[in-house]
Amino acid sequence: MVDKKVSRKLKVSANRKNYVVEPGDEYLQNGIFIFHITKLNEFIDQFPEKFQVVEIDVHEYHKYYCNGDMNPDYIKSANLKRPVLLAEIAPDRLYHGYPSVSKDYFSRGYNLIDGHHRLAKAKQEGQEHLKAYLIPMEQHIDFICEGFDTYVEYWNSKLE
Repeated sequence: MVDKKVSRKLKVSANRKNYVVEPGDEYLQNGIFIFHITKLNEFIDQFPEKFQVVEIDVHEYHKYYCNGDMNPDYIKSANLKRPVLLAEIAPDRLYHGYPSVSKDYFSRGYNLIDGHHRLAKAKQEGQEHLKAYLIPMEQHIDFICEGFDTYVEYWNSKLE
């Protein structure tokens, strides 16, 4: 049996494409890491079958990811048919041999990196659940456009 902790260790690749955020591109800064949301969404649109779709609890996620500073016009225009993005920021505890923790993706190391306004709109409209793409590290790592080397160190330190 392969040790899942070791198999998920990251290495810096010289062949890695480094996306640059251009004016008009959407991105998300998560600490020192910046995700190129525009490029990630383009990849998802091109290969949707590669991504797992789950449902999240709107009320629960709204508490963690929405605040009063959100642009009300963006909330109104949010497309609730497009799933939000949950990216695995810390190694999923399931890979460490822990039992499943139901659909609590937050405690499993997944953060909302796209869809904050959709989440706010779903809450306003009384929607109980919202679809989300569940994106493990292996699928989002190429879309970190700043802080990549530090992310590799951070990720690998969580596996030690």
